Amino acid sequence: MSPLEHINCPICEADDTAPLFDKDSLSVVICQQCRLRYVNPRIRRQTLEAEYTETYYPPDKVERIHTGSMEWLQMTERLTELEAQCPIRGRLLDVGCGIGTFLHLAREQGWESHGIDPSKSGSAFAKENYKLDVQCGYIFDADFPSAYFDAITLYHVLEHISELNPFLSELRRVLKPKTGTLVIEVPNGESLQSRLQKADWPYVHPHDHLYYFSASSLPKLLQKHGFSDITLGRPKRVSPMTGFRFMLRQAATAVLVQVNLGTVIRVYAS
Repeated sequence: MSPLEHINCPICEADDTAPLFDKDSLSVVICQQCRLRYVNPRIRRQTLEAEYTETYYPPDKVERIHTGSMEWLQMTERLTELEAQCPIRGRLLDVGCGIGTFLHLAREQGWESHGIDPSKSGSAFAKENYKLDVQCGYIFDADFPSAYFDAITLYHVLEHISELNPFLSELRRVLKPKTGTLVIEVPNGESLQSRLQKADWPYVHPHDHLYYFSASSLPKLLQKHGFSDITLGRPKRVSPMTGFRFMLRQAATAVLVQVNLGTVIRVYAS
């Protein structure tokens, strides 16, 4: 069996692409119909899932994330915007929760925090160090009740998901209709940096970043799954450093985000 698999576009389900660039012996293409950028052919799902389970959070990575100030600043920024969008602090599911930093902060602010992550070491850290309700596995393993969560968050997760449509259908099922909010943050495949750097853009690692969404393609995918109230967030640059240089970078980031050219996209949908 080949280690690669060929797929149709997960949004429009067409097989009509043009090449963009190659990297690490894999090709990134663009759908001629909906303009989604994605890896095709790509590493098979079974191979990726085994890697996420066994090797994604080695001990040195866990320690670096846990003790790094950037992790805490980033998660605090995400939580601040979530709470501005969802003033009622209800039941929260963080999919791909890693070592649990975001859920830990959310619980301290009054959320009922739940998480799921395929990494054995990441989920174990979240349970043992933060005493969080975190399952090791994938969303289909959890068998959550329908209409259960007030908010579901995915920060830099969706680009890793091989089977996008079944995955989003399951999120739609377990999210409360009308009042529930889905939050997705992904690298912006149409950011200024990605346009300038192309294959050299730091977020391009096609082994496991399977899609490069944009401010137009991601809403199309969500609309396909019944999400109609879709708004773009305004992620802010954070840094442990302060001073004039950081303020300039933060202001530049805000301008790029405003015109959908920022490094990441954050979407709220219900």
